[in-house]
Amino acid sequence: MDRKQDESFVRRLVFSYSIVLVIILILGVSLYNIYIRNLSFEIRNQNKLILMNTIQDMNNNFATMDSLAEQVASNSNITHLANMPDNTHKDFYKLALRAKEELANFLPTQAMLPIETYFIYLMQPGYILSFSQFADISLYYSGKQKYVRDLYDEWLTMMDNPENYRQFISLEPYKKNPYSKYLYMLTLGNYSLRNIPATICFEIDKNKLAYIFNELQFFNTGYLCVTDMKGNIVFTLKGDQAGEISLDTLQSLEYKDSFARYGSGKNEMFVTKIQSDYNLWNYYLVQPYDASLYSLEHYRNIFAGIICLAITMGFLWIYLLSKKNAKPVIELGNELQDTITKHRTLQQIVEDQKPILQYTYLNRILKGMVTTPKELDFARSYLCIDTENRKFAVLYMMVYINQYEFRTDNPIVAGSSAESFNDVMHTAFSKFFDEPIYMLSSAGREYSVLLSSPIDEPVEISTEKIKDAFHKLYEYLMLNYSILIFAGLGDWNRELMVTWKSYQQAFDAVSYASSRQIFCEHSNIKRDDNFYYYPIELSVQLTNFITSGNESQVQEFFNIIRHENMEKRSLSINMVQCLLSDIRNTLLKARYTLHNDDSSSEKLQAIDRKLHESISLNLYEEVAMELCKLFESEYSVRQLITNIKEYIQNNYSDPSLCLNKVSDEFSISVSYLSFLFKEETGENFSTYLERIRMAQAAKLIKETNINICDLYQEIGYSNPNTFRRSFKKVFGVSPKTMREISGVSPYN
Repeated sequence: MDRKQDESFVRRLVFSYSIVLVIILILGVSLYNIYIRNLSFEIRNQNKLILMNTIQDMNNNFATMDSLAEQVASNSNITHLANMPDNTHKDFYKLALRAKEELANFLPTQAMLPIETYFIYLMQPGYILSFSQFADISLYYSGKQKYVRDLYDEWLTMMDNPENYRQFISLEPYKKNPYSKYLYMLTLGNYSLRNIPATICFEIDKNKLAYIFNELQFFNTGYLCVTDMKGNIVFTLKGDQAGEISLDTLQSLEYKDSFARYGSGKNEMFVTKIQSDYNLWNYYLVQPYDASLYSLEHYRNIFAGIICLAITMGFLWIYLLSKKNAKPVIELGNELQDTITKHRTLQQIVEDQKPILQYTYLNRILKGMVTTPKELDFARSYLCIDTENRKFAVLYMMVYINQYEFRTDNPIVAGSSAESFNDVMHTAFSKFFDEPIYMLSSAGREYSVLLSSPIDEPVEISTEKIKDAFHKLYEYLMLNYSILIFAGLGDWNRELMVTWKSYQQAFDAVSYASSRQIFCEHSNIKRDDNFYYYPIELSVQLTNFITSGNESQVQEFFNIIRHENMEKRSLSINMVQCLLSDIRNTLLKARYTLHNDDSSSEKLQAIDRKLHESISLNLYEEVAMELCKLFESEYSVRQLITNIKEYIQNNYSDPSLCLNKVSDEFSISVSYLSFLFKEETGENFSTYLERIRMAQAAKLIKETNINICDLYQEIGYSNPNTFRRSFKKVFGVSPKTMREISGVSPYN
């Protein structure tokens, strides 16, 4: 009886399989063409999206160059140097040395750009200034760069021509050997209210430029052509076998949804055109038509595989039935294993990111970027900093290797890696200073250390302990590694929030250290009455304090300005006027970031009158406090989260929308934003974003006839499979099933 039942079941199984196989073969052929057509459309859009992302990366680099130019233009030393008619002024070289040292602060920004180097061309005195050199322009041309001597006048004319600003100028004609560099120039006068006859020049490396666009596929004969607003070629990137570029052909094509074709047969080319919204440059991506659909060959193979699979499905069907009872257990085990793997991966990611987060929080505390007590408490808890009955100061150290006396068995030499060098410094510092060690390292072997001592211990004793420990550290490093260190110590503060003052003071003090005085206290510095104290870091901090509504920090800022300029120095009236002018510029920058609505219109008008009627430090302090109150009312935590929700609602369709992008938009750290968002809304950022996108997807399915294949792009997903999984997780059905239930026809 059992055998007959088995035979009957087998016959039914074979009959059922035959029907399914016939249906698959009939539908497979008809659906194949439809699928290939839709897939080719997706591939085109994917290439377009890749091109748009690379263009955005290029625009980000241009924005970074503008930001760097703005920071350079706000430097008073560079401004004064640029306005000197020649090098005969007594302070010319002294000012140049200071400007050169201050340019080193921008090295991290330079490392982010696709450039070999950058320099500032001072037109009036005729000098070239960078963080590593200061030379007469003719010596720079023939000595440093070793350009062709006969083309000096032509090169100088090119440098002085305003029409070359924001253009890519090839430097290859000025070199005897092949030289793949472009020159991109920005005039500093556009970034300041003052006259600055100087140009910041970036030498763009063509290889680094090509790396930005390395995700684009040229398929040997394709290329990328970039033109400016006037239709002139800016630069090109070619495949190995690419022919001549026909710019007239590219510009005369009729583009539909950014796509066009030209040529015929094997020489038919497919063109994707995107215009940059940053500088209105046109980017033409030209690819061989057949090769640009390279992945379709993969799907043709899949189709052939489906036919073969259909033939063998009868045999697999019996095997799958025998595994039916074990399938739930196997699936449960696989899900459990996937969960464990994801958990371990997440733990590893958290551990890998921990040093970066610690560095970020300590950097924000030392540089005054922590703007609220709540954020400070969050950072303090993460770093495990004990603030109870403690006072704080910052030690800033400059480290040099004595290359003439280092030991032969010394593991740390000039060519050693930054990691091994930092390990030696951290180990040596831990040997002579109390744990825990809160240390920041930056380019150029510079270290900032947050120190603490009991609040009831006299400042003189605390300072003397630090000084003694530093001298022991100095002797240890010199004896064992031939490393020289110099240090500056800022003043002690009872509040961790105002540690930025000590950091700035320590940074200033270390510049006074020398071989005779390796440890310099800020309180012992003899002030120079010829210069006022208002470094660019303080300007940035004042802007941050005002825009975050932090009145106590603004009050501390003006206290240190008075202490340094009015009490410690005897400034001339001209220097005082210059100081007040710089403070006014900072206040204006903060003022014009406020939204001018009806509720604040009268207060803003009163502030504007104060900024234009008279000049005094007390008046500017009053204006700063009034701006603080306006920003505080505009950007409370609840209002901040409301603004973020509104931003998500307006930009949910952006595939690049993520926690990092929102944190950059609202100038707040990623971890603190995640903490605030969860606390105010009760759900994670990713969960909230997914809910918004899914709600919009359901609305489009029920109320419009949008193609299901295009739906994922409309709501901000870059992968259709990820969208379908998320949709089914939220609604329990697929998008297609919801469309069928809603009764909306996609062909209306």
